[in-house]
Amino acid sequence: MNYQTTERQHQLAARYVLGSMRGQARHKFQRLLMEQPKLRDEVTFWELHLNELAAQLPEQQAPKSTWLTIETRLGWRRGQSSNPLEKKAGNGWRWLTGALAALLVLVMLNQTLLTPTPVPEADRIAVIQNSEARTLWLLEQREQLLEVAAVGAIEPLTNEDYELWMLPASGAAPISLGLLPQQGRRSLNVPANVDLQTIAALAVSREPLGGSPLDVPSGPVLFTTDFITVSGS
Repeated sequence: MNYQTTERQHQLAARYVLGSMRGQARHKFQRLLMEQPKLRDEVTFWELHLNELAAQLPEQQAPKSTWLTIETRLGWRRGQSSNPLEKKAGNGWRWLTGALAALLVLVMLNQTLLTPTPVPEADRIAVIQNSEARTLWLLEQREQLLEVAAVGAIEPLTNEDYELWMLPASGAAPISLGLLPQQGRRSLNVPANVDLQTIAALAVSREPLGGSPLDVPSGPVLFTTDFITVSGS
């Protein structure tokens, strides 16, 4: 396999940072990182880029009931002893038990974070940015399904929509892939007769509510981007 082309290095670095590269392929890539500065630069690019995406996502807090359940299971919410001598004698043990329990919680959390729940791998991804390099949408393609996440910095539209278009490599007319969410996530089902493998680029236009009344963009094209392949060896 040729690891020297810029496009291939960009794709492999994306897979490595996303965690979709596993087993021997990941070990081999790590060895290459020690030998090739350009490859390390590509990994740094994706780490910074995806960390920026994560920072733009809204923070999610666990319900209070979850923490109460954890504290109860760890024994931190048991009733206090009514015997003063028992309280005094047990203080040191309680501190040690609490410290050990806290350590166990950290270990379990780390194991959970380092062992993510398996999910179907994306075939390709695309990042749509504005002119200031601020990320607006993140797209993941899995066969004929596009998962789109609005990740921030999107100018809200009240009487208009953002529409996603595929620009065929053949030079044919653009094909609408659906309306983009202004917040949250949305799944776009790509028609079976649309071959996403023949795409030259993606484009986003500003359209009337419900999308363009034409078969092509009727409003201004605001952003363009490309797919990046992340699956495969």
